[in-house]
Amino acid sequence: MADAFQPDDIVNQRYRVLRKLGAGGMADVYLCEDLTLGRRVALKVLSSRFVHDAQFVERFRREAKAAAGLNHPNLVAIHDWGEIDGTYFIVMEYVEGETLKELIRRRGRLNGGEAVEIALGLLAAVGYAHRHGVVHRDIKSQNILLDASGTVKVTDFGIARAGESGMTEAGSVLGTAQYLAPEQARGEVVDERSDLYSVGIVLYEMLTGRVPFSGDSAVTVAMKHVNERPPEPAELVPGMPYSLNQIVMKALAKDPALRYQTADEFARDLRAAQAGGPVLAAAYDASMEQTQLMGTTETQVMTRPMPAAPAPRPRKSRRTLWIVLLLLAVIAAAGAALYWTMSGERVAVPDLVGRSEAQAKQVLEGLGFKVEVKDTYSDDFSAGFVARQSPEGGAELKEGAAVTIWVSRGAKTVVLPDFRGWKAADVAAWLKENGLEEVRKEGRSDDVAQGRVYRQDPSSGTSVTRGETVTYWVSSGAPQVEVPDLTGMMRADAIATLVALGLKVGTVTSEPSTTYDVDQVMRQDPGEGEKVDKGTAVDLVVSSGPPSPSPTATATLVEVPEVVTMDAATAQSTLEAAGFAVNVKEKTSPEPPGTVIRQSPAAGTMAREGAVVTIWVAK
Repeated sequence: MADAFQPDDIVNQRYRVLRKLGAGGMADVYLCEDLTLGRRVALKVLSSRFVHDAQFVERFRREAKAAAGLNHPNLVAIHDWGEIDGTYFIVMEYVEGETLKELIRRRGRLNGGEAVEIALGLLAAVGYAHRHGVVHRDIKSQNILLDASGTVKVTDFGIARAGESGMTEAGSVLGTAQYLAPEQARGEVVDERSDLYSVGIVLYEMLTGRVPFSGDSAVTVAMKHVNERPPEPAELVPGMPYSLNQIVMKALAKDPALRYQTADEFARDLRAAQAGGPVLAAAYDASMEQTQLMGTTETQVMTRPMPAAPAPRPRKSRRTLWIVLLLLAVIAAAGAALYWTMSGERVAVPDLVGRSEAQAKQVLEGLGFKVEVKDTYSDDFSAGFVARQSPEGGAELKEGAAVTIWVSRGAKTVVLPDFRGWKAADVAAWLKENGLEEVRKEGRSDDVAQGRVYRQDPSSGTSVTRGETVTYWVSSGAPQVEVPDLTGMMRADAIATLVALGLKVGTVTSEPSTTYDVDQVMRQDPGEGEKVDKGTAVDLVVSSGPPSPSPTATATLVEVPEVVTMDAATAQSTLEAAGFAVNVKEKTSPEPPGTVIRQSPAAGTMAREGAVVTIWVAK
């Protein structure tokens, strides 16, 4: 499907499209220049497949309206929004950097201090939105931008709810499965605490390099949010401070009443953990909820009618059933104990998925297993962590048997950063590290220094699969310009000529002269015919007139005659007859040889008698 806009399109008579930054589930994003304010902005455009869907259009409109009223340093600012020819758009602050998801994929898990600082920036933005009645509903690492200075910027209020919206129908689930709060997965009413659960997921991901729940489908993942307790971060990252582990687990409580109730409360615990003080989360016991979960049946992910419950059995029948089950459990336990006592040769394989390669090897070798390590790419696990194993955890093998683990080399797909300004060697190293092929080309650039990258294909923000080819162009320097002959020109004409060629005016100094009239160019540096980069400064020396004593007030001024189109000899005699000295220069021209093609000062100018008039003659 064709893009809504192409480079150099002008949107709403104000925004010039520079390039496409990327595409999301419901919108495409373009980098644009605001022609009114002279700044770069991001233009978010609702995908054409949704423009006839009234609900999506309303959700898109609500994003602009809700976010435009929020002004906070950790929120991406909304500048403008509207509709043109059936295309709905939002104009927002352009943040040059990367998403938190890209950072985690690139580096793996973050250290505790860095994760806490990012979480505090995220909570500052979320708390501000909550105080203004806006619940984000889709907080995830993909929606958290980090600018060049590391400042957190939260974006994408596409499914935000301001006040009592009514946009969410019963049974609908909005958001991203890996970051959904349990009540959101069930299609129930959500509030600020649902956002704080999602912040907890993001903090978990930063600390461990992975999200707590993954699966083959969004429904499977949503079910896990409702029914399963996540592995504690300290189990995946040995040595993690107890306070930080507790903060994460409290944020991920299934019951909203057991979570942090406000973003400020969450942030206070993080700051206390930074300072080594007591935290509110220390009193939270995750095992309480686990006990409750084990005592419940599978919870429905979306709001649906549940079958009627069967009539209760008589109390005596229930008691008999429990006795039978208890006896069976005792018999099974005794049988298992007898089996292990007699055989002593089989060992249960531990669940290693999500552990580091070193941890997995240590555990398996400690149990007497051989370890086979294979590489794989994974979108769910950071590089260096086990993405899958064979056999799976819980299987029983003889001691000395082999267990195969597949260690992630990173995501299957990679989001390309903006390579503009990078050194060519750094781009090549990044592409190699991320399993991508490279094609290097060279060209000249007005804006990027020699040896730096000024263009790439695919563009930044594009998701590419490992093994794909990325082409980048390295600047061989700015386009070069031949310096013109400026001697004999008036200062203003010389400056206009330089600017038109993309050159700059350098130092302008004055010297007395009996040959050149006041403000005529006497010398220049660089000289005529030299090739220089665009933007090079050209120094000028102009005449300040005859040396002291200065001309008297009775000095004779003469009008310079028109000599352009005359032959050189006629022009020279005409100028000399008017009382001027003549400086003749030759210049390549399509005019007949010997024809005057330019003069300085121009015809009609009043100049001192005896001043120099320069003429350029075609050769």
